Amino acid sequence: MTSILIIAALQILVSVFLILWTRTSVRRFLGSDEEINRVRREIGALIIELDSSADRNVTVLEDRLSALKELLSDADKRIAVLGQERSRRLPDDTVYDRLGRVAEPNPIPKAEPLVPFIRFSEKPLPIEEPFADKVVSLARRGFSSDIIAARLGVTMTEVDLVLSMERERDARTKE
Repeated sequence: MTSILIIAALQILVSVFLILWTRTSVRRFLGSDEEINRVRREIGALIIELDSSADRNVTVLEDRLSALKELLSDADKRIAVLGQERSRRLPDDTVYDRLGRVAEPNPIPKAEPLVPFIRFSEKPLPIEEPFADKVVSLARRGFSSDIIAARLGVTMTEVDLVLSMERERDARTKE
């Protein structure tokens, strides 16, 4: 009877050892630090990429704003000069000739417009489809993210970001 108990005890010990070994192996595989670090690196790369594109956009906006301010100050100067010129040319309504008779005032010549006349084309200009619409359209036609990215000349991250935003929008509209 003792040999049966010893054999049963050994079997229990071996079973417990196998269970613990399997459990640690599965935990190591499922919760590997390498996978977590890879995900963190990808998220960090996304944040850096979004930050750089935001900086680029802010720089473009600042440049355009400064150009607009320059144009506005130039327009203000021209308006001020025009007002001074007008007040100098028409001090009063009557003009006298050399003999003191009232004469017709000299007509003010028409100045050339500051902005040239622009002739519009007969054909409408093509309007480029927004980037997000292009991505969604290609995805609905069955193209994968990497093919869409290659076709549009962008990164897969940008394509995946647009597609995830579209999925969220669809989920919100279904609710």
